[in-house]
Amino acid sequence: MTDYISVWSLIRASGFLAYFFMTISLAFGLLISLSIMKKKKAFLLSYHQTSGWFGLLTIVFHMTLIWKDQFVPYSLTELFIPLFAKNAPVFSALGTVSFYLFLLVIGTSDFFIKKLGRAMWKKVHIAVIPAWVMMVIHGLAIGTDSSRSWALFIYAAGITLILVLAFLRCMESLVLRQSPEVGKVNSVKQK
Repeated sequence: MTDYISVWSLIRASGFLAYFFMTISLAFGLLISLSIMKKKKAFLLSYHQTSGWFGLLTIVFHMTLIWKDQFVPYSLTELFIPLFAKNAPVFSALGTVSFYLFLLVIGTSDFFIKKLGRAMWKKVHIAVIPAWVMMVIHGLAIGTDSSRSWALFIYAAGITLILVLAFLRCMESLVLRQSPEVGKVNSVKQK
């Protein structure tokens, strides 16, 4: 029983849970941007924000457990300064930078969006994509369960979901740019 609730198992579980929450948050964010989801925007936004905060708090929990771990201990310096970790410095750094980017995006979205303005906020908000990619690489590279089939399935499912939604978002954007009606609307706005 203690094997299932050890610090090590909690580190692993919190890593996967953070991946789950951040993937869901990114998925809801991509869904919000699709025009067919316009009527569900408030619902999706609520889940987008909530899952993002749960993901960020889970990452903090994950980092705290790593700091307290006795088998592969990380100092606070190793946790918070990229490339200072003795264990897999590059892949650990990806996790640290990912955390900072998620913190930046969530913090600016919930506390500074009015001060930044919508245009600047959008530029900052796009940092969630490299943050998510770095998190995936971090997990795959130094996660102790990453080579197991169930873990690979979890990663593959999340990656597939995000790629499909990103593809749909890009296709919709291309179609809207090439639509004659959009061109007329844009030319009226410029006059």
